[in-house]
Amino acid sequence: MERFDAIIGGAGIAGVSTALHLQRRGMKVALMDRREPGQETSFGNAGIIEASFVLPYAFPPLKRFADILLDRNPAARVDLLFLPRILTWLWKFYQLSSVHNREINGCLMRPLVEDAVTEHQELMRASGAERYLCKEGRVKLYRSAQSFAGDAFEREALQKHGVPFDIYDTSQFLEIEPHIKPIFYRAMKLGSSARVTDPGAVVQSYARCFVDNGGTFIKGDAATLTQAPDGMWCGAGIKAPNVVVALGPWAPAMLRPLGYDFLIGQKRGYHQHFKINVPIRHAIVDADIGYVMSPTMRGARIATGAEFAALDAPPNPVQIARVLPFARELFALEEAVEDISWMGSRPCTIDSLPIVGRAPNHKGLWLNIGHGHSGFTIGPATGKLLAQMMVGEKPFIDPQPYRALRF
Repeated sequence: MERFDAIIGGAGIAGVSTALHLQRRGMKVALMDRREPGQETSFGNAGIIEASFVLPYAFPPLKRFADILLDRNPAARVDLLFLPRILTWLWKFYQLSSVHNREINGCLMRPLVEDAVTEHQELMRASGAERYLCKEGRVKLYRSAQSFAGDAFEREALQKHGVPFDIYDTSQFLEIEPHIKPIFYRAMKLGSSARVTDPGAVVQSYARCFVDNGGTFIKGDAATLTQAPDGMWCGAGIKAPNVVVALGPWAPAMLRPLGYDFLIGQKRGYHQHFKINVPIRHAIVDADIGYVMSPTMRGARIATGAEFAALDAPPNPVQIARVLPFARELFALEEAVEDISWMGSRPCTIDSLPIVGRAPNHKGLWLNIGHGHSGFTIGPATGKLLAQMMVGEKPFIDPQPYRALRF
């Protein structure tokens, strides 16, 4: 049985970043996943590196939530058969969605997001993935004066944190994005955000860099790893004194038998690409409808909001169908590139902060999970933070807000 210093379970952005940062610190690392790197949750995001993040998502107003339950809001969907299983998570998420709590948790997330572009660029330079990076990041479009006024709290938070943004009226923004149709009231451009044209390929490039520098990738199920009496974590013909759980939405399946239940909710999302004949410079968030249209190497990627359904439930791409007419109102999308949409799951904690650090009850068990909607943005930063903690290096930020024991 080959010995390593650490086994990383999960080859998404969090796991691959952790593997790279441990490798840089002299550790012999094995990266394990059932699929190739970057093929699950990290594959299907909008590709935005959201360094402008200041506020977590909130529980919707009760009227809007009622519309979601009745399947009348394209921004979110709830599988009613799944609802009883997530009531506890929803209730605690609701409790933490007050203005006060959102401000607190937004402040606690800022150290991970404010240098997110720089953290990605460091890995991109090492892996040759710089060609995927575009500095034109996110723009939020508001279709009405009412929706623009309703987002004043976010703009106040951006100003409070010194995050740059610009507001454009319709004619001003059309000078920047001339192919967008003039059906919107205002546009807000987030200046510190960036985007990539193929997030899955970025993660794959990082993983190749890890392997090219002597790392080992193993196809296998990290959830089957067990701890031997001597403290070593074993499975798939390898062993190590340290194991990192970076399994995204599959982390609870491994952790619950060990006695950990961190109330990680699953928000599924869908995307599909559409051919375009004219360019888009930015990732466009349609604030009134609840989807993102982002230019990628395969065309315009339409990415949906949240679907609350079981991890293994059959895909239901109804949200793509519902937002597509609104996207076509905004931009001249042509036919779909794929016959069916892609689906993935986001692992979300009740406070929207990731869990990064040592598991409290098992020696050598480390956690890098619960990244929610911010996984692609903060994966390199949480990987770096955890690697520093594992080798006893001074962390580049205070890790206390992300500790497992906060639950």
